[in-house]
Amino acid sequence: MSQFDEVIPRIGTNSEKWDGAEELFGRKDIIPMWVADMDFRAPKPVLDAFQRQIDHGIFGYSTKSAALVEAVIDWNKEQHQFEIDPSTLFFNGAVVPTISLAIRSLTSEGDAVLMVSPIYPPFFNVTKATERKVVMSPLIYENHQYRMDFNDLEKRMKEENVKLFLLCNPQNPGCRCFTKEELVELANLCEKYQIPIVSDEIHADLVMKNHKHVPMMVAAPFYKDQIITLMAATKTFNLAAIKASYYIITNKDYQAKFAAEQKYATTNGLNVFGIVGTEAAYRDGAAWLNELKEYIYRNYEYVKDAIEKEVPEVGVTDLEATYLMWLDCRALPKDEKTIYTDLIEAGVGVQMGSGFGHSGKGFVRLNIACPKETLEKGVKLLIQGLKK
Repeated sequence: MSQFDEVIPRIGTNSEKWDGAEELFGRKDIIPMWVADMDFRAPKPVLDAFQRQIDHGIFGYSTKSAALVEAVIDWNKEQHQFEIDPSTLFFNGAVVPTISLAIRSLTSEGDAVLMVSPIYPPFFNVTKATERKVVMSPLIYENHQYRMDFNDLEKRMKEENVKLFLLCNPQNPGCRCFTKEELVELANLCEKYQIPIVSDEIHADLVMKNHKHVPMMVAAPFYKDQIITLMAATKTFNLAAIKASYYIITNKDYQAKFAAEQKYATTNGLNVFGIVGTEAAYRDGAAWLNELKEYIYRNYEYVKDAIEKEVPEVGVTDLEATYLMWLDCRALPKDEKTIYTDLIEAGVGVQMGSGFGHSGKGFVRLNIACPKETLEKGVKLLIQGLKK
């Protein structure tokens, strides 16, 4: 029996995923397979580190430690062959606030910010909130996989006078782990039009077998001074609540701009659990992660087989990375709103593709990071709703 087979009750724990389901979906008795957190206990070394901190009993103001910096550098070197100079490494509470920080530091109101679509909603929501112009380039969907449309990207860069590119790699919700060749082509385009790249790589560690995450800075070292990389241990090890992330900037001018904006916003501190949790996860979490990825991939294969058997008109996007399946429901004889209603009535809570941008319309995002017992129940209800 895998450690990930354990069903851990989350109702009554202030879980957005479970306790927030009634408000979101209108019913309590629903299996939530939507927001991107896992129903798995964090690695024991992380829990032990938390317990030591609790036993100490003092929770005053905290500062990053040399051990944390070393753990981040060592992890990225070992896992991604990403050499990080400590003078280029900075910390922030979470990745989304850092996206906002980057937009506010590197662009002005009214500037165009380019991204591909479908994409994680905070990318365009934060862009709008900072009063910048959202420019989207639809990804091309072929053979159960997305790819970037470089001709369309260049057209938009030129016509819209784009000032910043937001990259999500591995891609959420499209499950893609972009190749080095794709990233180099993107960097060449951005260099041509002198567009900085903010690369959200929070899913970097959640890459499935036969695929390899290549950090944007590693893929395109010739452009690294125009790349800002965003990462965290929180998505990897199911630690979202500790609010700890980091970013890498080699450009001294950009460092100064970020520091000035961060000082104004006073958002640059890590809490003590973010510090000790990230360090412990990176120091002693590799074995847990390897088992997790195998478990998630088996879950993917289970869902894929069930859908191909029961609802073959629904396409299953190849899972190269993340624990979020992306289902193509456009061939079903009903619109997205009806699909959503049918799924809720069946008893499973998901996120609909249109929430990730117009080009996501007709797709469903499904979180499969849960015990097999929960997955089987959820998939049964999912298929019931799709077939209605």
